[in-house]
Amino acid sequence: MYEGRVLGGRYRLESRIGRGGMGEVWRTIDERLDRPVAVKLLPTAADADPDLVARFRREAQLAAVLQHPGVTVVHDIDEDDGLLYLVMELLDGEDLAKVLARRPDGMPVEQAVSYAMQICGALAAAHARGIVHRDIKPANLILTASGWVKICDFGIARFVQSATGLTGSAVIGSPIFMAPEQIGTGEIDGRTDLYALGCLLHQMLCGLPPFLTEKGIPALINAHLSLAPPGPRSINPQVPEEVDRLVLELLAKDPAERPADADTVLQRLQALASGGPSQPSPSPVSAAKPVAPADPVPVPDDVPMSQEERVATEHLDRDRPDLAFPLADHVARERERLLGADHPASLAARHLVGRTLFALDREQDAAPVLHAVALSRSRVLGRRHADTLDSWHLLAGSLYVLGRYAEALPIAGGVAADREALLGPHDPLTLESRLTLGWTLHMLDRNDEALALAQDLVATQSRVLGNDHEDTYDTLQLVGWILLTRGQKSEAEAVAAQVHQGLLRKLGPTSEATVQAQALLSACQSQPRRRRR
Repeated sequence: MYEGRVLGGRYRLESRIGRGGMGEVWRTIDERLDRPVAVKLLPTAADADPDLVARFRREAQLAAVLQHPGVTVVHDIDEDDGLLYLVMELLDGEDLAKVLARRPDGMPVEQAVSYAMQICGALAAAHARGIVHRDIKPANLILTASGWVKICDFGIARFVQSATGLTGSAVIGSPIFMAPEQIGTGEIDGRTDLYALGCLLHQMLCGLPPFLTEKGIPALINAHLSLAPPGPRSINPQVPEEVDRLVLELLAKDPAERPADADTVLQRLQALASGGPSQPSPSPVSAAKPVAPADPVPVPDDVPMSQEERVATEHLDRDRPDLAFPLADHVARERERLLGADHPASLAARHLVGRTLFALDREQDAAPVLHAVALSRSRVLGRRHADTLDSWHLLAGSLYVLGRYAEALPIAGGVAADREALLGPHDPLTLESRLTLGWTLHMLDRNDEALALAQDLVATQSRVLGNDHEDTYDTLQLVGWILLTRGQKSEAEAVAAQVHQGLLRKLGPTSEATVQAQALLSACQSQPRRRRR
């Protein structure tokens, strides 16, 4: 009916690829940018139920607000002659419902935990903005060709405190994954999505959701409201007790008895994936009191770098992480299959995956990968091995970008101390670690320590790297922000002008570093404000 139609003078509908309660999804060509996209249609929008139309519009608004790698990217929303349409990224993959249909006995525990971690990261970002999805289920989760999960259909989500649209007591969702408070009139919040995540984890681990529809919808609803769910371990004995316990906590009838939030669940899943404690990991060593390296575990001989790995690294070095990622991910999976997860070559490939995710600005995904690699490298190679410290350093950077400064601080301090002991105080890697430590101290308002470190670091960088090096300018920017925070506005402005002029000359006006320097200079010339990098 719609094949070949052009919407908004731009989007040409090619073929329908899906249909659901929120309308149809079409593969489409954006003729302006010459790229394939997905378009969701709500036919006869003018005659549709007002709640349905409002819900459809909210899908675009909420998904666009999130801008998280675990949420389908929304490009546009508009209306064309009675058709309300939503333009989204076209994902190369299939929904998790199809994947699970091929696995009636469930999937490996490690895979289920990995998918749950990715979903938790996206939910944490949504919940932080007061957005509850309310329909987490396999059909709304797309497993991409690169092995990552994206959440779709935020159209029935709502701002928790919004007074518009559907009420909190409206029964919206899928009965198999519906929390008790969705069925009744209870208050809905992020823990509602966690209940659905528990149902999903149960199905991923043993092939079945906790409650089935074989006795009809009324019986299913009663089960959610009043029956104790079976743990996945009772069906699949391979499920570890800790995972079974987490699933049952997620399925608690009372939201107050579930984990507090998606971040809490994510940390527990990360610990399960890495075999570590449930609390955020400490640094590889203490900055104040270095710990001797653990004895390395004997490992096979080194494996030479593959052609795929070389090409992925070259793409990454040339700032093409989108091309590097599928290659790095493939190499990591093959190395783990052939050599085992703890072989140094497997760990090197998995570190490359984490590094690529970081370059893609997917720090939420990079952090658990790098955490697992750092722990494994500490055990296999030793805590002060250069490769181990590389993984800890990049993890500290990821946590910093995510705003988790308290977690980043001990890791950054430990890496700086160990690199200095291993490589010396003037090595560029040591200086790089000290720079990360300085920024982290500043963001935690420990500005006396940060300023002393930064001033000493600038002097060393000027001697070792040169006055015109980007890292030297970055540390000078740190000095400027600290001075501004301390109320020393004129001194800060002098530093800001020096940095801005140097970067303008070296990199031009459009580089990220120059733009950051301009932000510091503007702040010095107006009202002071804190910098969030």
